[in-house]
Amino acid sequence: MRLRHLGYACINTALGTKSRTVRLANLRTESVIPVVVQNLDDVLRSLRWNVEHGVRFMRISSDLIPFGPLPQFPFDWSEAFDWQFREIRRLVKAEKLRVTSHPGQYTVLNSPRPEVVQNSIDELDFQAQVLKRMDPKGTMTLHVGGAYGDKASALERFAQNVDRLSDDARERLALENDDTTYTLEETVGLAERVGLPVIVDLFHHKLNPGHKGDGEDAQRRTWDEGVVELLDRAMTTWGKRPPKLHLSSHKPGTRTGHADYLSMDDVDELVGVMEQVGKPDAPYDVMLEAKKKEQAVLEVQRYLDTGERPARPIPMETVAEAEAA
Repeated sequence: MRLRHLGYACINTALGTKSRTVRLANLRTESVIPVVVQNLDDVLRSLRWNVEHGVRFMRISSDLIPFGPLPQFPFDWSEAFDWQFREIRRLVKAEKLRVTSHPGQYTVLNSPRPEVVQNSIDELDFQAQVLKRMDPKGTMTLHVGGAYGDKASALERFAQNVDRLSDDARERLALENDDTTYTLEETVGLAERVGLPVIVDLFHHKLNPGHKGDGEDAQRRTWDEGVVELLDRAMTTWGKRPPKLHLSSHKPGTRTGHADYLSMDDVDELVGVMEQVGKPDAPYDVMLEAKKKEQAVLEVQRYLDTGERPARPIPMETVAEAEAA
């Protein structure tokens, strides 16, 4: 498969954008309108900047409309901000941009607590409506959730609760493997079962590749063991849609932290393994999860175009070194 678009998440550092909010106690029309207007204007400015710089993939913040899914939200956000949504949607369509979202860590469909599940369903339905008004083909990223001492039961709860989502939410939802609990293999298996696409996070897979064997004989897998087969299965879950992957480099001194920029070794690794997956001309997109956002994207674009590595040295630390520290 061939790399098509690189993207970044939520904030454009060149423009100084940020996601603004209000306190729940101040959730009134006069306080929330200017916040949402500015948030949506930042999205539009970022997308225009992206077009100028050849970036066609972006993740929007899940906080663009603070407290939007709550009953006490003071007015119909969809109608109130329709003029901004239409302007964003026109640009996305005209420039063939890809827009995605990633609801927050408290959105947990497999929680054993009914109130958490209901809040998560409400949040996903709301986020689907926001995304639909920007990019009708956009997808929402979600982790499987917790294990709660019984992975089999937790996976079963997820499968049951997915069926409670609205059609708009379900058709936009995509599952991502995480760095601690659910491996890529487990995530792919669940996605195949419930009919959702899989977003492969290669950094997470390196941190959490799973084990082979049982009990005391279980041995940690190497990240590249069977990875081409897993990637094949993950890419197949997207059907005819271009798959989306995540890529980041390790921040020294942490176990799971993302570095400011990408190591070009990590870029080469992903591109190389994806060349072994699927059809050679089939496209895929990569969301770079780097602290320097669009700057990291531009740097990787230059590297892929010219083959020249950044002159600035980037201190890197392997996952094995981080875990041993």
